[in-house]
Amino acid sequence: MLTFFISVSLIGSWADKVERYFNGSKEGVHIEDIEAGRMLPAELHDIVSELAVRCQRLPVEPTLDKETGAIIDGKKGIIVDIDQTVANALSAAPNTTIKLFLQPLMPRYNKTSLEQARYCIGSYKTGFSGSNARYKNIQMACHSVNNTIVWPGQEFSFNNSTGPRTAERGYLPAPIIIGGDFDMDHGGGVCQAASTLYNAAFQARLRIIERHGHSKPVRYVPSGKDAAVSYGDQDLRFANTRSGPVIIKMRLAQGTVSAEIWGGEN
Repeated sequence: MLTFFISVSLIGSWADKVERYFNGSKEGVHIEDIEAGRMLPAELHDIVSELAVRCQRLPVEPTLDKETGAIIDGKKGIIVDIDQTVANALSAAPNTTIKLFLQPLMPRYNKTSLEQARYCIGSYKTGFSGSNARYKNIQMACHSVNNTIVWPGQEFSFNNSTGPRTAERGYLPAPIIIGGDFDMDHGGGVCQAASTLYNAAFQARLRIIERHGHSKPVRYVPSGKDAAVSYGDQDLRFANTRSGPVIIKMRLAQGTVSAEIWGGEN
């Protein structure tokens, strides 16, 4: 029995060496800095897949400068062609080093896409009143949303754009409406920014996904035109159903909260 086991082991080892000789990479082949000599295609595929994780990067779409609105070009990404890299390793001469076969991954959109969004397709204004704390809260919310790009098919979330309205992030206590009564909380006033934006998006005929009314009337928009927001609970969300990107412009200046939606001709 021992003799038979040894014989089977030797035959298995010999068969493996033969397969690697005829079907594997040549002796001394490296992929980047990884020894890959006499490896079979499946083994090479595993190595290349691990290396690909290190160097692949997604493309970055163009953006806008928050302050100036200037267009910042996107950046191309890199993807590793795993199958081609494995094929190159299998055909490489002995004692050679091959590189990963890289291919550029271009952003879906470019600078021109944003330059075409030069028409105001929706706008709305509301008058400001209240404390300095309320003013600052609205101003911070407007700044967070200003020059936001919503690409075709993409969804905009007011809460995601502004983030939590906390003291650590600079928001101040100001009046809010909760349960039909007035109270004080950090970020009081941002609902006016959300309501102003909601009406601009509605005018631009963007698809409204989520909008909540307050539990009592507010003075800055007509009944049914408000948008109550509460981080982690109530949000204002809408989708860009157009063929090109839209750009949101918001600001609080000279006692007026203004929101504009810019897009292309369609």
